[in-house]
Order: sequence, then C-alpha cells, then structure tokens
Amino acid sequence: LKPLTLSSPSRSFLNIMATGSGPLSFEPVDISTLDRVSTVCLGTGRFLRAVLVPAVLELGGDVILAQTRGKSFVEYMEQRPELTYEVDTVLMDGEVVSKCYPLVATGTLGEPASRSAFMKLPPKLPQLRFIGLGLTEAGITHNGQSIQDLAEFLYACFSSGHGQKHKLSIINTDNMPFNGAAVRNHVFSCDYTQRAQESEAFQRWLQQCVCFHNTMVDRITSQRAGDANVPRAEPTPAKALVIEDLANALPQDFGSVPGVVVRSVAGQLDVDLALKLRIANGLHTAMVHAMALGGLLQTDSCIKHPTILPYLEQLFERDIVHVCGELSVPRLQVTPVFTEWMGRLQHAYCGLSCFFVCQNASQKLGIRLLPSVRATLAAGERPSQFMAFAMAAILRFLTPVGPQPRLGEHPPVFLGRLDAVEPDAEPSAPAAEEPNAAVAVEYTKGLWVRPQDGSYDFRDGDGIVPLLLRPLGRLGGCTVAAAVSLAGEVLSLLEGFDSRRTPEHSELAEAVGRLLHQMLNEPALNVLAGLQPRQPLELKRRHLEEAVQQEVDATEAIDVHTHLFSASNGGAQQFGIDAMLTYHYLVSEYLATNKEEPAEFYQRPLQQQADRVWQRLFVEQSPISEHCRGVLTALSSLGLRREVASRDLQAIRKWYAGQNTEMFSEKMMRLARLRYVVTSHDPFDPDEPSPCQSTPSMSQRYRCALSLDKLFATGQHWGSICSILATAGFPGTLRGVLSFLEGCITSSKPVFFTAATPHDFSYHLPCEQLEDDKVLDAQLQGEGSKPPSAQQLLDKVVLPLCTKHGLPLSLRMGMRYAVCPQLGLGGDGVGPAQVVALGALCRAHPKNKFLATVLCRSDQHEVAVLASKFRNLHLWGCWWYCNNPSVVSEVTALRLEILGTGFTFQASSARVHDHLISKWIHSRALLARILIEKYSALMETGWELSRGDIRRDVRRLLGGAYEEFLSL
Repeated sequence: LKPLTLSSPSRSFLNIMATGSGPLSFEPVDISTLDRVSTVCLGTGRFLRAVLVPAVLELGGDVILAQTRGKSFVEYMEQRPELTYEVDTVLMDGEVVSKCYPLVATGTLGEPASRSAFMKLPPKLPQLRFIGLGLTEAGITHNGQSIQDLAEFLYACFSSGHGQKHKLSIINTDNMPFNGAAVRNHVFSCDYTQRAQESEAFQRWLQQCVCFHNTMVDRITSQRAGDANVPRAEPTPAKALVIEDLANALPQDFGSVPGVVVRSVAGQLDVDLALKLRIANGLHTAMVHAMALGGLLQTDSCIKHPTILPYLEQLFERDIVHVCGELSVPRLQVTPVFTEWMGRLQHAYCGLSCFFVCQNASQKLGIRLLPSVRATLAAGERPSQFMAFAMAAILRFLTPVGPQPRLGEHPPVFLGRLDAVEPDAEPSAPAAEEPNAAVAVEYTKGLWVRPQDGSYDFRDGDGIVPLLLRPLGRLGGCTVAAAVSLAGEVLSLLEGFDSRRTPEHSELAEAVGRLLHQMLNEPALNVLAGLQPRQPLELKRRHLEEAVQQEVDATEAIDVHTHLFSASNGGAQQFGIDAMLTYHYLVSEYLATNKEEPAEFYQRPLQQQADRVWQRLFVEQSPISEHCRGVLTALSSLGLRREVASRDLQAIRKWYAGQNTEMFSEKMMRLARLRYVVTSHDPFDPDEPSPCQSTPSMSQRYRCALSLDKLFATGQHWGSICSILATAGFPGTLRGVLSFLEGCITSSKPVFFTAATPHDFSYHLPCEQLEDDKVLDAQLQGEGSKPPSAQQLLDKVVLPLCTKHGLPLSLRMGMRYAVCPQLGLGGDGVGPAQVVALGALCRAHPKNKFLATVLCRSDQHEVAVLASKFRNLHLWGCWWYCNNPSVVSEVTALRLEILGTGFTFQASSARVHDHLISKWIHSRALLARILIEKYSALMETGWELSRGDIRRDVRRLLGGAYEEFLSL
C-alpha cells in the first residue's frame, strides 16, 4: 500500500490504495476532515480538470475525482509527489505556466472494490454541493454505465439526507446542447432509479433537491507532449464555463470566478450557445477547409497568411452579424465574442489540426454556417461572396478525387486531393500498410494526410455527400453547370435549404457552385485572394457610436504604470474596501474638511481610519469627487450595489473577507479587461519588498519595472540608500549604485526603468564633462560629500545601464515634493516640469528610448509637440493628479490632434488592485466619447471608415503603440 498525501495536513486525509496492478480504491484515513469536500466528479477528462475543478477550488471546497473506466489517471496520481495534478496553460508569447490543483482522493469506478468505496462516500461528505460530470454525448445514453453510476451515487446522497440545506448541483463539462436536461431525463428513467428500494421517494428527492444544470464549455484543450494525463490549454476565455441556474441553486459568488458565467434568466444560455456556434465554431469551420487544402495543417497558420483573417472579418461583418436581429441581442453583446475569438485564433502556440477540425464537414455546414445564411436572408440581405466561399470550400474538401480503395469500410473512407497537386494529376492510392510517418500525418485514428503525394483521407457521416460530389473529381474535370447543379443538390440535403423552390437559395447555390468549380482548377486560397477580403468594410455613420463603444469595451489594455504587487508577494498585495478608503487621495480629501490632525489620524488602526473616511465622505456628504466615485464604481462592478445603497460598510468588509487573494487579482484584471500590468517598485524604498532579492515567480499578468524615485528625489534619501547599499555589500557611491542595479536587472528582468522627477529636474546640452572615476567613487554621504546631480545619475549610472541592457527609461515629470509633509504620500503636489530637459535627453541619446508623462496640465501641449519631433520618445497616460475626467479628455484630444494614435492613452497608477476596475471603466468611457467626436469629423471629409480601422486604432491606444515602441 502506497499512500499519496499533500504536504498540507488539512489535505492529507485520503490515500490512493494500490496493490501492484490490483484495484485502486478510495480509502479514508481521517473521516473527520472530509467536511471540507464540496465537489465529487465522475470523470477525469481534460475539460473537467482544466475548467470545472479550478472553478470549484476557488470557492474554497475540496475535490474528489473518480475515473469512470480504467485507471490511467489514478496511476498518474500515484506517481505524483503530492496528491495534485497539473494543468499547462500556454500564454500568448509561448510561455507555459504549469499549475497544480489539489485533490483529497481519486480512484477508479472500473474496479469493484474501488467503486464500492466511492458509493459509500456521501454520508461522510456533509458539505457536498457539486457533482461534476465529464460525460461526452456518447456517455449520455439510456442505461449507460456512467448514468447508472451517477444514479447510484445520487441515491447514496438521498439516503444520507443531502440536498436539504441547499440543492445539489450536477454540472457537466461537455458541449452537448441542453446536456443537463438530457442527464436528468436519463437518471430518472434508468433501471437503477426505477428499481431502487425507495424509487418514488428518490424521484421526488431528485425533483426537489437536485439541479441538473445545462452548461457550455469553451476552452481549447489538448494534452502535454508525451504525457496525455496533463491538460494543455489556452489562457482561460471569458466564457470558459457557462452554467444555467434558473433555480438559483449555485452560490452567489460562483459567477465571480474568472472564466465562469452564471445565467439565471431563461434563454440566456441559448444565446451563448448560438453565439459560440455562429461565431467561434462558424469561423473555425469557414477557415479550416481552405487552409487544409492549401497544406496549412495548423489553425495558427492563419496568423501570417495575408487573406485568412481579413476574410473572417468580412464574413462576420457581412453575414454572421445578422445573428443580432435573429436573437434580438444588441451588437454590444456580439462583438466582444468575435473580438475574443479572433484573438484566440491568433495564439501562435495553441493551434489545432485543421484536418481534425474538418471532420463531419457537411454536418457542420448545416449547423454552423446555414443559420447565418437564414439570418442574413431574414434581415433582407443576400449572403456575401465570402459565405459562398466558405460553403464552396467545404464541398471542395468533400470531393473525392481518383481511386477510392476504402469505400467498402463502414462508414466509408474517401480520398481527396490537396491543392498542391496539379488539377489533372490523380493521387496514388495509399499502400495497404500504414503510411510512413515521416511523410504522412494521422490526424485522427485511421485517417491520414500525405503531403508528399498531395492526398488525404476523410469521412463524412454516411458518405452521401462525397458520393454525390464524386463526379466532379474525376479525371478531366467538370463543367460549371455540373458544379452548380451538384452544389444545389448537396445543399438541398440540409434542413431548411431548397435550391429548387426558394430563389434566394438557388442564387446562393449558383454562387457556391461557381466558386467550387474554380477551386477544382486552382488553389482555394488563390480563389479567396481573388475575392479581395482585404477591401475595407465601410461603416455607416449611424453605426459609428456603437462601433466605437464596442471596440473600446472589448479590447484588452496594457496598464503601463502601477504600483501593484502580485499575490506571490504575500502581504504586500493591497485590495479591499479598507485599502481603498485609506488611499492617500481620500485621506487628503477627508483631512482637508475635518478638524482631525494628520498625526492623530495616522495613529489610528487602519479599519478606524477607513470608518472615519467612509462616514465623512460617503455618508455625511455625496461622494462626488472622482476618487470617491472610483470606490463606488469598483464596488458596483463586484456586485455590491445593495451593500453600497444601504451604506453597509460591515457587509462590504464581510464580502471581501471571503475572497481568495490570487483569484481576486485575476478577477480585477478581467473586470478591467487588462492583458497585463507593469508594476513599478523601488529597490531603494525600505518599505517595499525589494525587487532585487530573490523575486517570487509572478503571473504573466504582471511585468516588472525598476523604479528610481528615491534616487532622483533631490538627495533627501541618500542616508537610506547608502544603508541599503551597505547591507547588500556595495559601497555608498555611484559605482555601488551601478553594481546594485545590475543585480536588480538580473533578478527582476524589468521591462524599463522608471523615475518620478521633481519639477526642477534638469538636463543640459552639451552633457557635463566629468571625470568618470572621481564621480563614480565619490562618497554619497558623510563629511564633505556632495549629492550627485540628476544629470550625473543619468549619465554615469542610469543611461549606461539602459544602453547595456536595452531598457527604456520612463520619466514621470513635474512632482513638487512634500508640499504638505504631514500627509505623507499624499503630501506631494504639482509643479511645472522642465520639459526642455526631456528634449535634451532625447537629442543627446538618440539610441535610447524614453517614455514620459507630465503631472502639470500646463505642460501637456509642450510635451505633445516634443513627442512629435523625436521617435525615441513615447507619451503615456494622464498621471496622478491629471487622472481626472476633465483633464483626461482635454489631454487625450490634444494628443490625438498632434500624435494621431502614436501614444498610450492611459495608465492607472494603481496601488490597490480594486482601483484597476474604476480607473479603466472610467477611462474607457472617456476614450469612446473622444474617438466618436474625432471619427465623426473624419467622416465629414468623405473618409470611409471601417470597424477594422477602429479596432486597429483602439488596440494601438490601449497598449499596441507602447509595444510597437518597445520593439522599434
């Protein structure tokens, strides 16, 4: 017997029992600790482990997994050093992040002893609330073994008194439509339920105490190379798991889990399924057949292809978008689905096999594309040439060519021709033996692609469609009339399509047939290029406002300046209502209108400080300032409207107390719609965890910038700087600073240096001529010492490091330090920056890159003009006191007028994670308003604008221009 336990005592209560190749069973060691188990899953599939289990773990319970057949997963877990399994998430840049998810037990239902132990679990699980299923459509059948297993387990739950406090939720992770209803029907009707000892009472209990949820799952998931037990998945999409909960059986916070959406209104899930089918699945189907024929074997090959992505844009805008009218949903709900899917398609490291997606092609044509045809016709429009192309490409893929040696199989297997082969050439029949793997690829069991001889195998249902199309693939070709006739005949097999009696269908069938004939004589991707998908899609003036709003809302941003800490920094991370209420903006506002002295206020415990700010600014007066409004926006977005309306600060605190730190950070990122944030931390600030020591591994949501604020703060911190240098073993000189920062760069791998400079910061041309050794080795502190100037710091330390390591320098200019020292961090003010110093830097160091923002409103025009003169200067955001709606609107309009979209619109400067929500929600609303005005003026000149133009511009303003600048 070999026990597998987690290092945490709270999770060490179940072993996997293994005796050689014998039974694998659930075996409790300490029954008293089972009271944390909230979830039991029947199945160990990749979707279940990559989507459902992480979601329920975030809610705070423990999980048990049961493998329904076999024991491969249990044996995998036996080899794990702890009772955890891995999931690989492949980030957009190719980095693979492996995360371990803990279980309290696992076993197999395929062995009698293990199955018996599993069925005895319910009486020992007082907190059981969720039963996860990993059943595919094939497993959801009358009297299927998994249905019988579920019914027996539910009967054990019934006998144990479960479901009285709250309903048990059955959550399946397969995309079979209305899967919950199907599972429910089969559980009620299966032999186990009908023959149970208390069958009638059990069925009443099922009716009253169990909720069979319909679900939708959407996360591209395969397996780790060389290890089928480890799921390999794309980053979690916005709707990775959608659960219908019409009975309100799920806990209220389930819907706040990243990637989980809970639908509590009838019909909402139907819309989600329709949008996934029409947009994600429809676009996938529309692209893969032409790509496969052209020898592009993976879906991510679309990224660099000149016509595929523009073609998908055309198809969406001309055809698929009519789903809005059919389903009576606003375009604002539809466009984000398209935008997210287009981003997922362009994941260069998470593509799928085009041929694998091509399976069951004629069925997918009817399910995924034909509904968009019907919606287009219902809207009074005609299907576009791009829809006709999508349908023709499927028929071309399904056209058998040459000898067909496997027609006798059931179902029949056909042989097709890749576009790389000349039209009059016949592919050779495959040899009887298995093809050479060096020149062939098996894309699913028994079906091969043979690029060397330009052939591929395929199946399609019962084979009727390929048999009908077979005459088109015979040697010598076919006529246009024959292609049109057969296209009409094949399409008329689809439900709701009649090319003989419906003129619109006849017209579409003719267009499809003509394109099919072209594809039989030239490559499908060449035919696509001839349709000119890159032509702009003109946007109607009446649709401008909604188009801009949708693109601004849907685009993920990069926040290039924050002071946040990730969860891996432990207690340094700030979030919650007390952190927001005691942020220096609100404290300054409170103290400015109160008799309480700052020193007296700061001596109070944090919660008391927050109480006083809340009472004064939110209860005794309207919270009208931008900083107060930001708190309310964050709370509202987190679903705390009722608590805010009743001014119930204690209820808000109680809600925050139940949040998981790491998951809450991810939730903030999603609500703010951010790709990642740049976190600026100062290695010379003794109050911050040093980024120069062993840096904890951070999520890709966080990128590091090294802050040099203390270094440039007019010499007032040299004492603490020298102390930090001495502790690290470096001399208290500029050479010591240089060496210390070298180590910081190695440790934290920053994306740039950043520094807040005082209002009198200066830099002159020509550069000061200084003796390197004398300046570098002069003592920074002590008798006769003289603090170095900002120019010396730049010329002798910072800029050499920037040049050596290819790091930009980001300057935040115009601070007036300690205007009111008693307020601490909130005591700094604003002063006019020496913008001429920034120009001198850019001119003196043309090979260095500078990012910049200014704090004083009066400097904004000058710095925008300066940025138009130097390509090594990039402006970003409205920093600190400029981050107010009136100033943001003015500055953004000014920059657009001078720089076009060649700047970064905004940054939050957040120190508290909750600030991300409010600052980005407010900023997006302002950006949309400004862009609508600018685009309206542009259209008045006769300029034709497309949604693609807007999407491109918004992406640049929300971080694309920043990344372009870094890559120059």
